[in-house]
Amino acid sequence: MTVLYQILKRLILPPGFLILLLVVGFTFSFLKFRRLGRVILAVGILFLYLLSISPTADLLLTPLESQYTPLNPERLPRTGTLVVLSGGASAADYLPVSSRLTQSSTKRLLEAVRLYHLMDRPKIVISGGSGNPLVQVTESALMRELLLDLGIPGKRIVIEGKSRNTFENGKAIQQLRLAPPIVLITSASHMERAHKVFKTLGIHSLPAPCDFKARWSANDPLRFFPSGGALNTSTAAIYEHLGTWWYDLTGKF
Repeated sequence: MTVLYQILKRLILPPGFLILLLVVGFTFSFLKFRRLGRVILAVGILFLYLLSISPTADLLLTPLESQYTPLNPERLPRTGTLVVLSGGASAADYLPVSSRLTQSSTKRLLEAVRLYHLMDRPKIVISGGSGNPLVQVTESALMRELLLDLGIPGKRIVIEGKSRNTFENGKAIQQLRLAPPIVLITSASHMERAHKVFKTLGIHSLPAPCDFKARWSANDPLRFFPSGGALNTSTAAIYEHLGTWWYDLTGKF
């Protein structure tokens, strides 16, 4: 089921969906449905352009990232537990750990290190196995390795390596019965879904969003030129919107 989910996700989200749209339009253009094919091609090209420019990416991200502001250090407790949700990793074990973690995982860890030094040696709990069954890697173990390299004592780090998604993250943290206060660290675009799951499960946490990606800059004309980075950001935002909708629909919060 998880493998099927990964396949469907790649077909539904850009660029997979856009490629399918263009292939259908191109095929129809050579059959009896030429006019329909041209319309589908035009729609596919338009969506590809729109999702590949920064203004669209920012427009999709802002409703997610604006739900929670960066944590004010004055609200940070002196003691407690930092809970970090993993955000992906590569199985390429010939690479250093800093190159195996995704940008999201790395930025979440850096925020944990920053808050760790502002607090009185809190415990850091990292939650996450692998959301992709085809990638045999425990994300939390790799993140622990990088924390050790960054000077965090091993006795202050706890890892949970079985959860495969946000809801399972919450269930795993619930079973650990951590002493409050709990500071929840994840990407800003992911915080709404994660915090709602934790709240539904009875885990009271202080949101500490990081990895903000929306970059509004009205004076930069290059923002209207397509880029792979903007397409990736748009895809991540669409995935998060769909994930939040699905969790709401299935009663996970």
